Amino acid sequence: MIAEAGANHNNSVERAIEMARRAAEAGAWAIKFQLYKAETISVPDSPKYWDDPFGTATQYEAFKLSDGLGYHAYADIAAACRALGIVFFATPFDLAAVEALESIGTPIYKIASADITHRRLIEAIAATGKPLLLSTGAATVEEVQRAIAWSGLGPERLVLLVCTLTYPTPDRDANFSRLTTFRREFAPYLIGASDHTLGTAGGWMTAALGGVCIEKHYTIDKRLPDVPDHAMSLEPEELAEMVAACDRAVALRGEPWIGIRPSEEPARANARRSIVLERDVSAGAVLTHEDLGFKRPGTGVEPFEEDRVVGMRLRRDRPRGTILSYEDLLAAPP
Repeated sequence: MIAEAGANHNNSVERAIEMARRAAEAGAWAIKFQLYKAETISVPDSPKYWDDPFGTATQYEAFKLSDGLGYHAYADIAAACRALGIVFFATPFDLAAVEALESIGTPIYKIASADITHRRLIEAIAATGKPLLLSTGAATVEEVQRAIAWSGLGPERLVLLVCTLTYPTPDRDANFSRLTTFRREFAPYLIGASDHTLGTAGGWMTAALGGVCIEKHYTIDKRLPDVPDHAMSLEPEELAEMVAACDRAVALRGEPWIGIRPSEEPARANARRSIVLERDVSAGAVLTHEDLGFKRPGTGVEPFEEDRVVGMRLRRDRPRGTILSYEDLLAAPP
C-alpha cells in the first residue's frame, strides 16, 4: 500500500511529516510525494484537464499553488519517514528533482503516467540504479513497451502500474481487469495499480487480481485548499480500511490449484452421503436397490457405488440406518 501524498502537504514540512506518521499508523508500506516546479512542468497557458474550485485557469497557476516546498526540504521528511518505519519515495518531474532525491537517498522512484514519453527523465531515473514504478495511464501497449526499452530495466527493478489518467476515475473506466492483461502481455514484470477511483474498492480489486502494490491519493483532510487531489484522496481512517482490504483480498485470492483444502476435510467426511440400509437386513441376504438409501455422513461406501453394492451379501446382521462399508459386504454367490 503506497499512500500517494503528492503535494497534499500544502507546502508544509510539518504537515508532510504528520501525513507520514498517520500513514504508517494506518499500515501503509510507503508514502510517496511529488517533486515539481510550475516553471519546469508547464508553459504558462497550459490548459487544465480537471475541475476544481480554487480559481486557477491553467495548469501553471494550479501547480504554482503547491510547488512552494524546496526540494531540499524533503530531506527532513525522508528522515522522519525512516524514523517512523515507512518508506519514503517520490515522483520527480524534472532532473533537478532526481538529483535532490539522490542526495536524500530515496530507495525507489516512480514515473508519472504523463511522463511515459519523457525519455530523458526515464533514462535519468533508470541510471540511478534504483527500482522504478512506471505508471501507464492513457498509454498504448506500444508506448509502454517503448518506455520499458528506454529504461533498460528488467523485472527485478521495474514494476508497471495499471492506471486510468482521469481525476477522479469513474467506475466504468477503472477497468481493473487490465491487471490480468498486463500480467500476460508484460510477463515477467510485476504489475500493480495507481488507483484514481473514489473509495477503497480498488484495494480489493488490485489484490484479488494479482497486483503487487497499489498507489492511492492520500490526505489528512479532504477539506484542505489549493490542491485538487485533496477531495479525491483517502483520509487516514480510509487508508487503514484499504490496507485491511488489500491484506484480506490477498488471503481470499489464495492459490489456484484445484483440490481439497485442510479446512474442508470435516465437511468432506460429514456433509457427503454414504450408502445406508433402509431396513433391517440379515446376514447372508442379497442386497437390492430397495434395501439401500443415501444419507450423511460420507464415511461409508459412496452413493455412486450403488450398482456395485446391489447383489452383494451382508457378512452379519445389520439394522436399519447402518452406514455400509466394504468390510460389511461379501461378493454375491456365483
